[in-house]
Amino acid sequence: MSGPRYLEILEHLRKRCSSLAVGTRLSSERALAAEFDVSAMTVRQSLALLVKEGWIQRSPGSGTYVSRPRVTMGPTLTSFTEDMRRLGFIPWSKVLRFHTVKPDIDTVSRFGLRPSEQAVIVERLRYADGEPMCHEISVFPGRQWDILSRADLTGSIHEALAMSGTILCSTVRSVRAVVAPEHECDLLQLPTNSPALEISDTFSDALGQAIQHVRSRYRFDRYEVISKIERLASTGLG
Repeated sequence: MSGPRYLEILEHLRKRCSSLAVGTRLSSERALAAEFDVSAMTVRQSLALLVKEGWIQRSPGSGTYVSRPRVTMGPTLTSFTEDMRRLGFIPWSKVLRFHTVKPDIDTVSRFGLRPSEQAVIVERLRYADGEPMCHEISVFPGRQWDILSRADLTGSIHEALAMSGTILCSTVRSVRAVVAPEHECDLLQLPTNSPALEISDTFSDALGQAIQHVRSRYRFDRYEVISKIERLASTGLG
């Protein structure tokens, strides 16, 4: 037994939107109703859900246009791969660099490196359904080299670490807006001098040992950070 018709149409239009370029104009409600042989009200239900999901934007008097869902980063620790899968996207990464380097003083201090220990650099361009979403540069202590060298770096590094017994349980995060340099605009397919959402994370394991420091720059049009902030009971109003 099939489900409600508007949900069937929703799934069909969601797939259609994912294959169309952002800004493409969709057919009118009347045309879609005729295409699916349903009432305009049924089509309207499907379109309302597409708006809520971020797949389309409606402009009164102009039409309905394809967009892309925004990825919301909340207070729960999730990876890029988890976020993309949650939205129904297929995540993938292109490895741009993977090698050891002599660590700077900040890296030595962050990871508690031994005097002779190297650091590992992993630079990746991260995709969702073939669209570039994030430029990421990660630094690891040299002792993670063996795990990383055996891992599929086009996939989830966090999953590879977890399979080797290292589970990342917490992060110290900073978020700011930056102007993406020209080479990052090219990588992310953005106009020159576009803004980007820069997120820096230092991920630690259950013992509080820092395992990964990553600086990620996300497309400004696809990401937002949402936090729940509460006033302390003892804090008076200013």
